[in-house]
Amino acid sequence: MEEKIAALAQLFREAAMAHHQAFSATDGDDPDWPLWYAEYLSDKLTPYLGTPMSQEALADELVRLDQEVKSGAHGEDWALHYAQSLLNKAN
Repeated sequence: MEEKIAALAQLFREAAMAHHQAFSATDGDDPDWPLWYAEYLSDKLTPYLGTPMSQEALADELVRLDQEVKSGAHGEDWALHYAQSLLNKAN
């Protein structure tokens, strides 16, 4: 399970880099970032989660996870938190 979490966390980090590059002209400012991430990640997440997740559901989940990370309730790396949370939800 730890390997799966690490691989999924790396996928989130790759998405963050791609998003940063896509929005470098605005210094990463993208009010619709959850939709961008959901479109980028939805197909890539299926092998980890076992079932497809709609882009709308994924965007909502990303907003929830972002709020958790920003609250400081989770001291772990944001990508690891996202990975662990999504895997827990899928199981």
